[in-house]
Amino acid sequence: KNSVVITAAWPAEISGPWNGKVICTESNCSEYAVGDQRTDIWEFDNDSTQPITKIINNNNLVRLYTGKFENNEIRLSFKTDSTAKKNVEMSVLLNDISDNKIRGTRTITSDGCTAKFSVELVRSTK
Repeated sequence: KNSVVITAAWPAEISGPWNGKVICTESNCSEYAVGDQRTDIWEFDNDSTQPITKIINNNNLVRLYTGKFENNEIRLSFKTDSTAKKNVEMSVLLNDISDNKIRGTRTITSDGCTAKFSVELVRSTK
């Protein structure tokens, strides 16, 4: 019996906190308007089984993505569970990665509507 356990972790150059700015670029969802901006801390971390990314605002954890890093791309995903009132799926693709800046897009699909966002992360100097 072969059991291969791959514990993927974020590479050192990605791991840790980043200052994130997210801007809505298109939306047909009532709760997201084009031009809406959010700034949060994006923390690339690992739990016991997989890479995760924590979105932190005012020291509160507001979102937890599961993630993977392959082919020089960061892919993050979040899905509400079946008990949630609203069915929400979020996916983030970060494919423009340099030493102190990461850029990409986030797509939110919720009850038949879709919103797209530009994402820019700048390495936190704290």
